[in-house]
Amino acid sequence: MRRSILMTAAACAVVLVGTAPTAAALAPVTAVSDASLAAVARPILERTPHDQAGVAYIDSSGTRYAYFGATEDSEYEIGSITKTFTAGLFTEAISRGEVREDTRVGELLPVGGTPVADVMLIELASHKSGLPQFALTPDMAAGGIAWQLEGKNPFTFDREALLNQARWSPLVGRGLVVSYSTLGYALLGQALASAAHTDYATLLRERMLEPLGLAHTWLPLTAADLPPGVSTGFNAQGRPQDAWPIDAYAPAGGLRSTLPDVARYTSALLAGTAPGSSAMTPRWDNFGGTRSGMSWTIINRDGHEYTMHGGGTGGFQGVIMMDRARGRAVVIQTNQVANIERDGLDLLNAL
Repeated sequence: MRRSILMTAAACAVVLVGTAPTAAALAPVTAVSDASLAAVARPILERTPHDQAGVAYIDSSGTRYAYFGATEDSEYEIGSITKTFTAGLFTEAISRGEVREDTRVGELLPVGGTPVADVMLIELASHKSGLPQFALTPDMAAGGIAWQLEGKNPFTFDREALLNQARWSPLVGRGLVVSYSTLGYALLGQALASAAHTDYATLLRERMLEPLGLAHTWLPLTAADLPPGVSTGFNAQGRPQDAWPIDAYAPAGGLRSTLPDVARYTSALLAGTAPGSSAMTPRWDNFGGTRSGMSWTIINRDGHEYTMHGGGTGGFQGVIMMDRARGRAVVIQTNQVANIERDGLDLLNAL
């Protein structure tokens, strides 16, 4: 989720913010079920700045944990990992006969007469719709600048604002290449909710969170939904960031969760019992030799195939890294932004 929203916002931040505070060092171990996991994870995590972190290793014997400055109750924004839930909901909706892969956005959402109305749901799910990563609109630009300069939540758009952004969005390279689009996944989730005659939060809870037993995973939509003292994180330079309840963009990155819940979800994915697990199936080739499922990226390293998805917000970063053939996975969650997708792959290979 947390990628540069607009180059103009980033440029303004560089000019106006000035010297950044020192990034925090990784906290000491605070809880562990496997000391060897903590020992292997620490030097990998310390390659980039982290404040607190939790690591889970999952295999046929169960799940082991190591926490650095965190506990099993620490809550994180899991950002774009939410997209994997939305992809799962899409495959579930197909199996229920509510939608087809070739259902058009305009059949479910009021965007008629604009380019996005003709986009198929499978194009949204595969990041091949031609939509930009984020809407190229003044309200999105303003949100991006407020985030970069002040650590504010840039995604405070309700459903109508999201639809208006979609109506104004051009389609570039539609169907030709995989081009990551947070806007596209927000629309996908809203379209699936419309097809099921409900709202996205209810759809997600009833079809994914409750069946999986994810009791500590939830979806705030606005700041009013957040309890007092809700956890917040830091950017890569150690600056405090606001929480990100992201309203209509929630299907693309709005979930909050704990490490044990994300590990439980990952275990179900490995077992193929999570609703919509078929979304992980590789279907599209990307530049650089990777492949894609619906939201999931499949990479090859040393002859082994890994299925992964990362996620981040203004102050949190996480990754799910799975070796499905060997029934193993690593989950990392942190409350400071850093590029931990490589950390997840290196940690899984080191265990």
